[in-house]
Amino acid sequence: MKRLVHLLAAATLVLAATACSHDDPSAEATWVAPSGAASRPASAPATESASAGVTNPGATGTKPKTTKPANRCHTADLKASTGAVESNAGLLYVSLVFTNKSSKACSLTGYPAVAWVATKTGQAIDNSFEPSPTEAPPAAVTIAPKKSAHATLAYHHPGEVDPTTCKSVAVKGYNVTPPQETSAIFVKSATTACSSSGVNTGRVLAIATGSK
Repeated sequence: MKRLVHLLAAATLVLAATACSHDDPSAEATWVAPSGAASRPASAPATESASAGVTNPGATGTKPKTTKPANRCHTADLKASTGAVESNAGLLYVSLVFTNKSSKACSLTGYPAVAWVATKTGQAIDNSFEPSPTEAPPAAVTIAPKKSAHATLAYHHPGEVDPTTCKSVAVKGYNVTPPQETSAIFVKSATTACSSSGVNTGRVLAIATGSK
């Protein structure tokens, strides 16, 4: 099992060959992350790694020292932007980059909420990206001031989906809500997206270190 998790950390998101077809775009898709992408090796849950910051735990008379974790990043601490965009066999992979614009390090853990925003109405489309969990629980990612972390978004190009089912609309970008936050950041990204609920629902991987 550990070997599988490490393989996940070495590769890009792919959609299994049995995913959505042109004839049935609403078919359930199996998302995996085998080669190169925004995943990372397994790490122990916080409850098991509390001793990671202990110095010389076996030294007699030495008081254990622990490293205080960085506070959670709030929406106001962050800038969100679109990074690298890749296309493969009708699938689009988008790097959603979070940059810490505050003066102190902060951390993000888990999955951001992401939803397209329609150009005509200015409202979020009821077809939000869904978390794509790995076997290991998401680890906290600490972001130093002016540094970045990222999450990977993956979805079918609307042109790969039956237009009568997709009901594509023009979108001007997407709203991004950081984990455990309630206010969103708007990211400009003019494109098209399916407006039908449950059709061509994208996936988002947990936040990982660095930008892409």
